[in-house]
Amino acid sequence: MRKPVARISAGFTLVELLVVITIIGILIALLLPAVQAAREAARRMQCGNNFKQVGLALHNYHTAKGCFPPGMLNWGNGPYGWWSWSAYLLPYVEQQGVYDMITFDDTGYCGPDGSMSSNRRSCAAVIRAYVCPSDPQAGELVYAWSGSPSNGPDPQDNCALTNMCGVSDSVLWVDSPSWGNPKKYPSDVDGVFGLNGCCTIADIRDGTSNTLMVGEVAGKGPGTRRGDMWVSWNLLSTQDGINGPFTVPGGTYPPDNQGWLRYTGFASFHPGGCNFAMADGSVSFLSQNIVDAVRKALTTRDGMNHRSYTVPATEIMISGPP
Repeated sequence: MRKPVARISAGFTLVELLVVITIIGILIALLLPAVQAAREAARRMQCGNNFKQVGLALHNYHTAKGCFPPGMLNWGNGPYGWWSWSAYLLPYVEQQGVYDMITFDDTGYCGPDGSMSSNRRSCAAVIRAYVCPSDPQAGELVYAWSGSPSNGPDPQDNCALTNMCGVSDSVLWVDSPSWGNPKKYPSDVDGVFGLNGCCTIADIRDGTSNTLMVGEVAGKGPGTRRGDMWVSWNLLSTQDGINGPFTVPGGTYPPDNQGWLRYTGFASFHPGGCNFAMADGSVSFLSQNIVDAVRKALTTRDGMNHRSYTVPATEIMISGPP
């Protein structure tokens, strides 16, 4: 009688299994950075498209009004106070509904005592054209005033965040190094945006393609409720460079007792620099290693740090909301 032949079962040994797992781990480690880089490239492209949309909107505004929107308006105790360029631009970025919710003849956006209730809904509206998909804080409500009622579950949930600020000056954009208001246009700023005045294309003497108009900014991070808001105060200077010392990408952040981000610089979560909308409507990605003199020349309307404009800002009065 023939003896039965023993069958040998096929399978992995423990060593073979460990080898396979190791190879898979190595492949994943090699592929993940490439996937992350591809995703960031897509996010950066979307951010650039947002800047392009805003650049075109600014030119459409200029065509309709004869000038770019004011950096910010504040006529003392009168109407049309404290609204920023990005609030006046809303109809031109397909946000007519939010624009119609704003009561411009109020004394401003939602204030410290919560009395500006008619504007609280508009202040909390997230404008997707103003936010960067690479910012983990995008879409949050940030601190505007410490008073209540607020627009969210936390008393400091006041206004929707923006990743865009108007380029105001090559030095400090406020009139006091400790705590101040935006400098007036055109007499006190060398950039495109300032307080109570409107820049025209004719004012940009060294060419619109050589002048920065809107730059990218980053907040303090998710859950911090610290960041720039689109309704007001979203102006900055370029004196601290790009991804500079007073930004999260640069490694530090202004303390909360300085209130709004008045001392931060332009920054982004895109590696190596951030997006800017130029005054001709184009978009440029500027390196964080850009030479100081070049950055200053791109900031100013004349190409260098000249303030040759002597017309008082009060002569550029605007009748009603711009």
